[in-house]
Amino acid sequence: MKKQLIVTLASIFISSAAITSCKKYEEGGPVKKADKIIVKEWARERAYKDGSPVEEVQENPQIGEVTENMIFNDNGNYKSENGTVALSGTWSLENKNKQLKIVISSPNDKASTYTYDIIKLTDGSDGELIFEHTLDGKLYRYECRSSK
Repeated sequence: MKKQLIVTLASIFISSAAITSCKKYEEGGPVKKADKIIVKEWARERAYKDGSPVEEVQENPQIGEVTENMIFNDNGNYKSENGTVALSGTWSLENKNKQLKIVISSPNDKASTYTYDIIKLTDGSDGELIFEHTLDGKLYRYECRSSK
């Protein structure tokens, strides 16, 4: 009886450790490795406002139509370009790697801070980054693909 109890408790412990060490984002990708996976250049392919597509796109020879290229450097610097406007600032992962915080620098020293919920973050040449946030009661969703 005592031996069976020990085996049962050991099984529960191992199962719970496996579950917590393999946390994933809602649509895929390991939460634990987010700080490594996000460091690269991403091309935003699609944007949605309350489920409806936002139609501003441009051609990117690497992946086709995109609206914006975003670069997350390993030193915490961030850069975004959409063909006409270039923004820079810093980025960080918050809330146990479940949120992406971007602080955009401004010439008048008033920074803009945006916090997004990460929905998906996968690695590789076809990696995906999907993040969302609510602004003025509207849900915005951004879908990006690794551009390099």
